[in-house]
This record gives sequence, C-alpha cells and structure tokens, in this order.
Amino acid sequence: MNKKTLYSVIVLLFLFIIFACTSSPTIHEQSNATQDNLNVITLPPYEMVRPSENVNAMLAYNMGTELMRQNRLEEAERFLRVAIDLDPEFVDAFDHLGIVLRRQNRLDEAEEIYLRSISLNNENKVPFINLALIYRIQGRLNDSMQLYRRVIEIDRFDPEGYFGMGTLFFIIDDYNNAMTLFNLAEVLYLNQNSPIVTSVYFYKGLIYFNTGNYDEALGYLEEAKKGMPDNETIDRVISEIRNR
Repeated sequence: MNKKTLYSVIVLLFLFIIFACTSSPTIHEQSNATQDNLNVITLPPYEMVRPSENVNAMLAYNMGTELMRQNRLEEAERFLRVAIDLDPEFVDAFDHLGIVLRRQNRLDEAEEIYLRSISLNNENKVPFINLALIYRIQGRLNDSMQLYRRVIEIDRFDPEGYFGMGTLFFIIDDYNNAMTLFNLAEVLYLNQNSPIVTSVYFYKGLIYFNTGNYDEALGYLEEAKKGMPDNETIDRVISEIRNR
C-alpha cells in the first residue's frame, strides 16, 4: 500500500467514528430548477448503480455524500476523490463528484467527470440527467435535448427525461411540445408521489400565462407556490394576474 492510500485509509477510519457509514443512495441534480434558481435544487435519491466492494471506498463515498448534502463542497470533493482513487470504476462516486463540481460552477470539470461515468456505464441514467443540466446552463440546448432523449431510452417511466425536454421546449417558446412533455412528467411524478410535481405546475402555469389563459395559470401557480414558497417568479406572475 502506498503512502497516499495509507493516509487516506487512516483518515477514513478516524472519521468513521464521526460520520454514519450507512450506504447512501445515488443522487442526481434535478433539472426541475427554475431558470432564476438553478443553484437551489432538490436532490431525490436513486438506487446505487454499483456499490463498491472496497470498504474504504464506500466509507469515503458515504462521507462525501453526507458532506455534499450539507453543502460542504470542498470537503465533499476530497472524500469523493478518495473513493475514486480507491475504486476507479465507482460510477456513483463519479456522479456525486460531478454534482459537487457543478455547484462550484466548475462546469468543464463536471462535464469531464460525467463523461467518465458514462464511459464506465452507458446504461446509468444519472450522469445523462446531470450532464443535460450542465448543457442547459451553458445554453447548449441541442446537446441537452439529446441527453434527455437518452434518459427516456434508458427508462421511459422516469419523469426526468420528459420534464427536462419540456423545459428546453419552454425556453425556445415551443409551448405545444413543452405542454405535452410536462403532462407526461406530471402523471409520472404523481404516480411516484413526488413533490417535484410542483415544478411541473410552475412551468404549466407560465405557459398558460404566456398564452393568455390566466385562470388556468393562476390555479397552477398557486399549486406550485405550495412547493416553492420563496419563488419570486411565481409571486410576480400571480400578482400580475390578480392586478389585471
């Protein structure tokens, strides 16, 4: 065992006493963020793709994930990189490291990490979802669209693919296609009892507002506000509707 690995193991064993070491699920950055709030994003769990057989890699991954949840990004990055050093095929650690880098606005580095994850397992939808969000932030809408299509190919019952594509059509003002996709996402989110459905209500409310159907817009935006009480866009549009 080289000195770097030995040091990492010693640190991990010490911190084992401090942190819970239960296995954490894989998390992906939801693309349900509104355009003015891309850095405040819900983190729903997915099942892990491949738990590492390396005990120390799993310990580092669990610690990095917990630190990421606490938004302690620099510390999270260190642990997730240790997990990858100990298990270079640990796709779940790559996926979480990509989230940490994206939150620090290190988008090029995050892109590289997700591409590495995809190269290890191109049936894992998590890096496709997260990379699509990065491309959306960068304005690479065609690239983002292709990735969401891939998500649907991998799992047609995951609402994220439909929702993500819907947001892209919304951005280019193609409201017919956006609404069709949002309706599909809404059904799937409701079937999962997912609170993320409020993001669908947000976009549907904006579509109805932009097309002059103000009663429908108000209904959906009031529903969206229950899950996004601090969303300034919702407050502004609701105020405009009520003051008409």
